[in-house]
Amino acid sequence: MDYSKPVSGQDMVNALGGKNCIVMAANIRITHSARGVMMAAKELDAAVMFEIARSEIGYTAQNPKQFMDMITKTAEELEFNQPYAVHGDHITIKENTPEAVASAEQLIKDEIAAGFTSYAIDASHNFNMDGKTVAEQLADNIEITTKLAGLIPLDAGLEVEVGEVGRTDPKTGKKALTSVEEATTFIKAVTDAGFKPNLLATNNGSIHGNIFDKDGNIVEQVGIDIGRTKAIAKAIAPYGVYVAQHGITGTPLNLMHLLIEAGVFKGNVGTNWQNIALEAMPKDLVAKMEEWTLASKHAEKTKAKKPGISQKELIAKNIKHSIKEFKTEIDGLPAEAVEKIDAATYQSAIDFFKAFKAEGTAGKVAEYIESK
Repeated sequence: MDYSKPVSGQDMVNALGGKNCIVMAANIRITHSARGVMMAAKELDAAVMFEIARSEIGYTAQNPKQFMDMITKTAEELEFNQPYAVHGDHITIKENTPEAVASAEQLIKDEIAAGFTSYAIDASHNFNMDGKTVAEQLADNIEITTKLAGLIPLDAGLEVEVGEVGRTDPKTGKKALTSVEEATTFIKAVTDAGFKPNLLATNNGSIHGNIFDKDGNIVEQVGIDIGRTKAIAKAIAPYGVYVAQHGITGTPLNLMHLLIEAGVFKGNVGTNWQNIALEAMPKDLVAKMEEWTLASKHAEKTKAKKPGISQKELIAKNIKHSIKEFKTEIDGLPAEAVEKIDAATYQSAIDFFKAFKAEGTAGKVAEYIESK
């Protein structure tokens, strides 16, 4: 069977759900990163998703068709012929207005036209702190999610989200972790509306991107609440829904077994590939990207939020926004630089796949698809 084109994310969940493994979803911001991930997946026969978030489409200058074309072209070049999915990550709707919803509708239509096989509707920002019940607090999220879910092809993967990743309670300043009641109330409402999500993303203590010490050095992330994650996974299991874990970059690989044991099915890894690519790219190009970053409006906003932030952290938090500005130079890197990115990305992906216990999972997905 021909697996050079992506398979349904739903098939991937149905084939591997409950099999004590994590399917890696790789956010590809710098196009060369797809190669090393694909090379590692091929060697280990690992199922994998390639994804791009709505925000990444903007700051990496990859629209859905361009992203899909890049992934399928890479698969062709590497003779990669095993199940993989292409996922529209974080189709984010930050407010419940006709304009915001219409914009998300258009993105979903563009991703469908491009051939994406899995979609993540993220209306988690819509949380009414003044709601007297959980249902009232989640009403806007439920309304937006169910409206947009109607656009998703029935055979595609569907991820939904409750509890904004990284959100803190404005009243206490503490992490506003998703509760079991919020997760079950949300999933029940979406299911009762006639939709069947496969995955649920929550705020369980993870953080998108790198985290830093006081000197601006990148440090490991150990903030994921395993107990809460496990409780949510158990509560939503009767609905046929599994946990999607966002913000894995920085989580020690020797702790990934805890995520598997907690019931996590999909693990998003994004900033890791960006870090690797930047380290391998020509120093003069990276220097120009850093100079642009320091002078950007993004850096100014970060400094306003965190006075006294180190230059090192300021660059690391915001250099992603420079990818669009230097895309022509990045895509045209000399072969030597691409080979360095390939080698480093490949090794990191091998380590992730093994930590996720993903070896042999592509074959299991193929067996499931061919037995239908």
